[in-house]
Amino acid sequence: MSQKVRINGVRHSGASVFLGVDHCGNPCWTRNPERVMVWLCDGWRTRFNQRRERRTRSIPVKNEAGDIIDWIKEPLGGPDVPGLLSDREARLQCSWMTAVPSSILATTNRVEGTEWFTGLKRKKTAGGRVPGFKSRHRGLGFVCWYHPSGNSYNAVFHKTGRRSGVVVITGMNPTRWVKPGEKAHWRIAIHVRVGQSIRPYTSIHVDWTHKSLVFTNMPLPLPRVGNGMVGLDRGCAHALASSDGTFMDMPKPSKAELKRLKYLQRRMTRQDRVNEARGGRTAKFASKRRQKTLSQFNALQGRIVRRRNDWIEKTTTRLAQENILVAMEDLDVRAMTRKPKPKPDPAKPGQYLHNGAKAKAGLDRSILSNCWGRVMIRLQDKMDANGGRLVIVPAAYTSQTCHKCGHVAKENRESQAVFHCVKCGYEANADVNAAENILSRALSQTGGGTASDVEEPRWRTDEASTPSFPQAGSSFGVRSVKGIPRL
Repeated sequence: MSQKVRINGVRHSGASVFLGVDHCGNPCWTRNPERVMVWLCDGWRTRFNQRRERRTRSIPVKNEAGDIIDWIKEPLGGPDVPGLLSDREARLQCSWMTAVPSSILATTNRVEGTEWFTGLKRKKTAGGRVPGFKSRHRGLGFVCWYHPSGNSYNAVFHKTGRRSGVVVITGMNPTRWVKPGEKAHWRIAIHVRVGQSIRPYTSIHVDWTHKSLVFTNMPLPLPRVGNGMVGLDRGCAHALASSDGTFMDMPKPSKAELKRLKYLQRRMTRQDRVNEARGGRTAKFASKRRQKTLSQFNALQGRIVRRRNDWIEKTTTRLAQENILVAMEDLDVRAMTRKPKPKPDPAKPGQYLHNGAKAKAGLDRSILSNCWGRVMIRLQDKMDANGGRLVIVPAAYTSQTCHKCGHVAKENRESQAVFHCVKCGYEANADVNAAENILSRALSQTGGGTASDVEEPRWRTDEASTPSFPQAGSSFGVRSVKGIPRL
């Protein structure tokens, strides 16, 4: 979630900003706010590229005939690229970066990692190139964390009018490079035009080329419609089974869609073999027909994924609205879907015994298609934002324990759907019985699960359901906005 606003202008106050040392060894300062903004963008882009140059790519090794015989890994910056420097070491090595605020340089780690792995995934599915460096000619910008702390704060928004406000970014020149007769601290006020109240945010993204600023908001609370408590059992036959007997099934692709996907996959395989026969890799030497087939496959696969994600969002939203406590079992999905180890045949060296890999592969596909991990992550986010609580309990013997008498036996579960206690005769759906056990464990873990045990929301709202934002002089350590120059 984000809010985009327009930048009307910038103003500088405080000390002159140290921009580095020129080729003659003379220190350079400036009080020009637009020059300071370009300097901040250059510092962020440089630190981003320093992290990016350590990423590796595959380089082909060819023989004398020009055929590819092997592939080696090489950093994007070349084989002689130095090791990754910390922010402090980068400042010491580049004098012009010494005054760049740490809240700006620190964002490059997360942004670069996210863009890199997203680009690799896009390359794998849709083709293209390995993500490269950021060029100054493609646009200037930077990201800054919202971090109020004592006398120094960054990316703090102050409302100055009905439809106007300022975002304050502060910094400090090193003691060695303080201009004579001035103090060390400086401040940049970015004046923006807003159309609605700014919700609580975690960072800002400044696009200086297009004069826009984006607030990365925290999730909004959901209107609560109930204060229930429910346990959820994740399964293969039913994506979710609740303790109140409700089954929630994730939409699956139709037979026609599965048939079409299989046809496109086989068609791409045949086209890949033709490309390999020509001595090239699929992503680099793909034909136009192969690219067209891949585009059709991605369009169909994307429709299936969007339908599944829509169900996840709507289901988790409803659960967060209706319940103040949701219990789920702790499942290690990665371990559950791990490939079984091969079993060597002692009587026949070089051959292997049957290890059930084919049946395990079908079970793994069923588990992964239900997105157990994504369901829990989205439910956790929405419960936290809404003031509820998601309790994770151990998963051991939840499907073999009788909810009525507590007897644990493997024979209690006759099949995937039938639960029959061999001690007391209690009969129920196996998934519902497991969900009831999960809820019981959560209530025992929280001491009864009363409303007082539920964590408070991250931030509260007033009667009009408008998020309260830390204003100047509040308990967040933000000082008064006196002295901020106006346009």
